[in-house]
Amino acid sequence: MQPVALWEGNSFVRAASLGPNGEICVLWTICESEILAEGVPGGMVEQPMDHEAVIFKDGQYIKVPLKNQKWSYHFIEYLSDYELLLASSRSVFHEGGKEERNGRVFDLTGKITRSFCLGDGINHLSATGDGRIWTGYFDEGVYGNNHWEQPIGEKGLIGWDTEGNMVEWHDQPRDHFISDCYAMNVVADGEVWFYFYDDFHIGIWKNGETVYRIPDIEGATVFAVHEDWILFSGGYANHGRYFLCKRNGNRYRTVQELILSDAKGRKIDILLTYARGAKLLLQSEKESYVFDLADWIRQNRM
Repeated sequence: MQPVALWEGNSFVRAASLGPNGEICVLWTICESEILAEGVPGGMVEQPMDHEAVIFKDGQYIKVPLKNQKWSYHFIEYLSDYELLLASSRSVFHEGGKEERNGRVFDLTGKITRSFCLGDGINHLSATGDGRIWTGYFDEGVYGNNHWEQPIGEKGLIGWDTEGNMVEWHDQPRDHFISDCYAMNVVADGEVWFYFYDDFHIGIWKNGETVYRIPDIEGATVFAVHEDWILFSGGYANHGRYFLCKRNGNRYRTVQELILSDAKGRKIDILLTYARGAKLLLQSEKESYVFDLADWIRQNRM
């Protein structure tokens, strides 16, 4: 894989994503030291920090300065040619019914335009091309923490509009209850795949209906999808490894392990991963790599 170099200088990568049209988005904290501002309960930090978002789109770089930010951001999403979403994983419910607004929308000059609450305990976040924001929650978001008696994330998986209104969600049936959304892939507008604990099944939500399939891997945190194929991260005891699985009925069986490396065959020092459809983003400290499962399947005539 050929890298896209997005940053030089003193910085530390905090979040990365692939946009609906293949845009690479990366958020860095700009600082001289590896000691970053300590957080307080929720998504806020004790010391405001400067960040910079870089968007690589159609061969061009867009840099968005984000000065004096009081939030610790874990997610970045490209919403449109004029908007960027940053979000924190955590949100505290305060006395008097005040909830922390951990979703914040900026224009591409770095000016905040609006904020809203997406709930506590977000494990995955992804935006679609038709104006949806999908969030998957880990167990504290589902069952409650940070003073949330009725947590927003109790649905396990939620779809929002870009104003922060909840518009779709997982119904949490007893036999497919999401206690922890381990991985999520927004395959297309109106189609979201999610992989969840306790069952470690895959749910496929498409236009309001959900079907479930059963892989033979437990504990994966990212997966790419193409037709009858899924590329999973290794799961428990296989950190940093990737396994190709093929569908047979409603099950996926592991076929082989894939070794993901750069164009010179060297191991990539991966800090963050993100999947959208067949594409898997591997983010190092300074460079972004994109593996395309669909291309690999075609080239290898699988």
